[in-house]
Amino acid sequence: MSNVFFKIPVKNRRAVSQVMGSIVILGIVSSVGSVILFNGMNSISAFTYDLSFHEKSKNQIHREDIIFEHVRFEPNTDDISIDLANIGTVESTITNITILKIDTQEIIANWVDVDDSIQVKNNQKITLDGSDIILTTGTQTWNDPYYLNSEYKISLTTSKGNFITTVASPFNT
Repeated sequence: MSNVFFKIPVKNRRAVSQVMGSIVILGIVSSVGSVILFNGMNSISAFTYDLSFHEKSKNQIHREDIIFEHVRFEPNTDDISIDLANIGTVESTITNITILKIDTQEIIANWVDVDDSIQVKNNQKITLDGSDIILTTGTQTWNDPYYLNSEYKISLTTSKGNFITTVASPFNT
């Protein structure tokens, strides 16, 4: 019977109380959580900033599409008629035209102000006459062999900032 009242020696144990453990965990979670929160807020702010560049007025630049239907070099003159078609989804305004003789890099028309509008799914004829065209050699007409046997780069600038370019030659030579 002496063994019945035998006590197992209890060691003096120390542990972290539940309150202190909760406070430590709360501190760790809140510090890591705040880092994640602020990083996410910065990402959302950067995304919103990027979306601000996609405004309707800026998107219209990409919706503008003009094609050259026909370029006519008027015989025995220095006039050019350019037929354009707007196949885009917004109205376009042609502001400037430049014409370059490709083989000699001679500027035939230098930033001629036009300011012609082309409605959606419509076409427009632009005529450049002798006051806009600079032919300096020979007979100063498209029939002159100096101009007849060359190709010309015709570039248009729109009011939205787009450039449209084609290459043409007089009388399809």
